[in-house]
Amino acid sequence: MESLTTVKVLKRRPASAKLICRIDASALVAVLFVLILHLLLIQGSTHEGVSVDLPKVVFPRAMRGAGRDDAMLVSVFRDGKVFFGNELINSGELSAKIRQFLSSRPERRVYVSADARVRYSAVLDVLEGVRSAGIENVSFFVEQCRNRPRLR
Repeated sequence: MESLTTVKVLKRRPASAKLICRIDASALVAVLFVLILHLLLIQGSTHEGVSVDLPKVVFPRAMRGAGRDDAMLVSVFRDGKVFFGNELINSGELSAKIRQFLSSRPERRVYVSADARVRYSAVLDVLEGVRSAGIENVSFFVEQCRNRPRLR
């Protein structure tokens, strides 16, 4: 008879001791949101999953017009690939692409995003294409050094 009473006691659990069988997905959604936001912010300096490691300088200058949608952006990657906007081109085609772009827009400035480890000859080819298109204003994207040298 005693064994029956112990079984009854085990079956009666308080409401707070019941198991919860739900998955809380709010943490998962929060992490996914942060990852998507991070990828969207990085997208401006990447093409096909490859990012441009910009050269570092001590005293950079702000370029106000570089963030516009209609700005002429030329990217030169470490392997020598050249992009005009989001289109992969040869450096020889750059002059014609810039002239075509200038036919519909009045701005005469090119923003160059060159990898810090790209060969100098690849950057010179891009600059030659820009100059042959009649553009004299060229700006380079750089990053600011975190540690500034001390002046004595």
